[in-house]
Amino acid sequence: MSDTETAPGIAARCRADGGLTQATLGELRDELGYRKLGRWVLAEIAETLRATGLGFFPPERLTAELNTEPRQWQTVWIYVRDGGPRARVIDAVLQPDDCDVRAELDAIGTKNPAALTPQQRLDRIRDILNA
Repeated sequence: MSDTETAPGIAARCRADGGLTQATLGELRDELGYRKLGRWVLAEIAETLRATGLGFFPPERLTAELNTEPRQWQTVWIYVRDGGPRARVIDAVLQPDDCDVRAELDAIGTKNPAALTPQQRLDRIRDILNA
Protein backbone atom coordinates (compact mmCIF):
# COMPACT_ATOMS: atom_id res chain seq x y z
CA MET A 1 0.00 0.00 0.00
CA SER A 2 1.47 3.41 -0.93
CA ASP A 3 1.52 6.33 1.49
CA THR A 4 -1.29 8.08 -0.35
CA GLU A 5 -3.48 4.99 0.06
CA THR A 6 -3.09 4.72 3.84
CA ALA A 7 -5.81 7.31 4.50
CA PRO A 8 -7.45 7.74 1.10
CA GLY A 9 -10.71 9.27 2.27
CA ILE A 10 -9.29 12.03 4.44
CA ALA A 11 -6.42 12.75 2.03
CA ALA A 12 -8.84 13.09 -0.89
CA ARG A 13 -11.22 15.23 1.16
CA CYS A 14 -8.38 17.47 2.30
CA ARG A 15 -7.16 17.99 -1.26
CA ALA A 16 -10.74 18.56 -2.52
CA ASP A 17 -11.18 21.20 0.20
CA GLY A 18 -8.16 23.11 -1.09
CA GLY A 19 -5.56 21.57 1.20
CA LEU A 20 -7.25 22.20 4.56
CA THR A 21 -10.16 20.36 6.16
CA GLN A 22 -11.54 19.49 9.55
CA ALA A 23 -12.32 15.95 10.74
CA THR A 24 -13.56 14.37 13.91
CA LEU A 25 -11.56 11.75 15.73
CA GLY A 26 -14.48 9.42 15.08
CA GLU A 27 -14.13 9.87 11.31
CA LEU A 28 -10.40 9.25 11.49
CA ARG A 29 -10.89 6.18 13.69
CA ASP A 30 -13.43 4.75 11.24
CA GLU A 31 -11.14 5.36 8.28
CA LEU A 32 -8.41 3.29 9.92
CA GLY A 33 -10.87 0.51 10.69
CA TYR A 34 -10.91 0.72 14.47
CA ARG A 35 -14.12 0.09 16.40
CA LYS A 36 -13.19 2.06 19.51
CA LEU A 37 -11.28 5.27 20.01
CA GLY A 38 -8.83 4.22 22.68
CA ARG A 39 -6.19 6.72 23.62
CA TRP A 40 -3.47 4.61 21.96
CA VAL A 41 -5.31 4.71 18.63
CA LEU A 42 -4.38 8.41 18.54
CA ALA A 43 -0.72 7.61 17.83
CA GLU A 44 -1.78 5.37 14.94
CA ILE A 45 -3.96 8.14 13.49
CA ALA A 46 -1.16 10.71 13.80
CA GLU A 47 1.39 8.41 12.17
CA THR A 48 -0.98 7.55 9.32
CA LEU A 49 -1.66 11.22 8.61
CA ARG A 50 2.07 11.98 8.55
CA ALA A 51 2.78 9.01 6.28
CA THR A 52 0.08 10.29 3.92
CA GLY A 53 1.75 13.72 3.64
CA LEU A 54 -0.76 15.41 5.91
CA GLY A 55 -0.25 17.52 9.00
CA PHE A 56 -2.75 18.27 11.76
CA PHE A 57 -3.49 20.66 14.58
CA PRO A 58 -3.97 21.10 17.45
CA PRO A 59 -1.28 18.48 18.00
CA GLU A 60 -2.40 17.61 21.53
CA ARG A 61 -5.62 16.06 20.20
CA LEU A 62 -3.61 13.17 18.72
CA THR A 63 -1.12 12.86 21.60
CA ALA A 64 -2.13 10.06 23.97
CA GLU A 65 -0.29 11.56 26.94
CA LEU A 66 -2.21 14.85 26.57
CA ASN A 67 -5.58 13.60 25.33
CA THR A 68 -6.13 10.87 27.91
CA GLU A 69 -9.87 10.58 27.22
CA PRO A 70 -10.34 11.09 23.47
CA ARG A 71 -13.89 11.56 22.25
CA GLN A 72 -15.18 10.80 18.77
CA TRP A 73 -16.63 14.32 18.40
CA GLN A 74 -13.29 16.07 19.04
CA THR A 75 -11.98 17.70 15.89
CA VAL A 76 -8.60 18.29 14.30
CA TRP A 77 -7.67 20.44 11.34
CA ILE A 78 -5.84 18.50 8.66
CA TYR A 79 -3.66 20.14 6.02
CA VAL A 80 -1.61 19.00 3.06
CA ARG A 81 2.11 19.34 3.80
CA ASP A 82 3.00 20.29 0.24
CA GLY A 83 5.54 23.02 0.97
CA GLY A 84 3.04 25.69 -0.04
CA PRO A 85 2.54 28.93 1.88
CA ARG A 86 -0.20 27.55 4.14
CA ALA A 87 1.78 24.44 5.07
CA ARG A 88 4.96 26.45 5.69
CA VAL A 89 3.17 28.87 8.03
CA ILE A 90 1.38 26.12 9.97
CA ASP A 91 4.61 24.15 10.25
CA ALA A 92 6.46 27.27 11.41
CA VAL A 93 3.94 27.81 14.18
CA LEU A 94 3.74 24.15 15.22
CA GLN A 95 7.45 23.35 14.87
CA PRO A 96 9.36 26.63 15.28
CA ASP A 97 12.68 24.92 15.96
CA ASP A 98 12.64 23.34 12.49
CA CYS A 99 12.63 26.53 10.41
CA ASP A 100 13.29 30.26 10.22
CA VAL A 101 9.95 31.43 11.65
CA ARG A 102 10.54 35.12 10.91
CA ALA A 103 11.36 34.44 7.25
CA GLU A 104 8.32 32.20 6.81
CA LEU A 105 5.95 34.70 8.38
CA ASP A 106 7.48 37.63 6.50
CA ALA A 107 7.06 35.75 3.23
CA ILE A 108 3.30 35.28 3.53
CA GLY A 109 2.38 38.88 3.02
CA THR A 110 2.82 40.76 -0.20
CA LYS A 111 4.01 43.68 1.92
CA ASN A 112 7.51 42.21 1.95
CA PRO A 113 8.19 40.58 -1.42
CA ALA A 114 11.92 40.89 -0.76
CA ALA A 115 11.50 38.13 1.85
CA LEU A 116 10.37 35.70 -0.83
CA THR A 117 12.81 33.30 -2.41
CA PRO A 118 12.98 33.37 -6.22
CA GLN A 119 10.94 30.16 -6.35
CA GLN A 120 8.30 31.63 -4.04
CA ARG A 121 8.09 34.71 -6.29
CA LEU A 122 7.55 32.50 -9.34
CA ASP A 123 4.92 30.50 -7.45
CA ARG A 124 3.13 33.70 -6.48
CA ILE A 125 3.13 34.88 -10.13
CA ARG A 126 1.74 31.49 -11.23
CA ASP A 127 -0.97 31.71 -8.58
CA ILE A 128 -1.99 35.15 -9.85
CA LEU A 129 -2.01 34.04 -13.48
CA ASN A 130 -4.05 30.91 -12.69
CA ALA A 131 -6.60 32.71 -10.52
